Amino acid sequence: MEEKKYLKWYNKIGYGSGDIAGNVVYAFLTSFMMPYLTDSVGLAAGVVGTLIAVSKLFDGFTDILVVPLRWSVALQYR
Repeated sequence: MEEKKYLKWYNKIGYGSGDIAGNVVYAFLTSFMMPYLTDSVGLAAGVVGTLIAVSKLFDGFTDILVVPLRWSVALQYR
């Protein structure tokens, strides 16, 4: 069976560059989170690191739970 090509190479580069730009902005903004919370808010560095780690773990677990729900809803409209 022949594989279908949905996007041309220049479309992939265009979408990929947009995704890279979005991730650069996200990384730039989140890089200021630790100094802001430790210097301005006055939290200890260990507390801030724990908060960030817990939020990342929570995000990972919720992604595992939400993805099957999204697929089940998306498949209803096929």
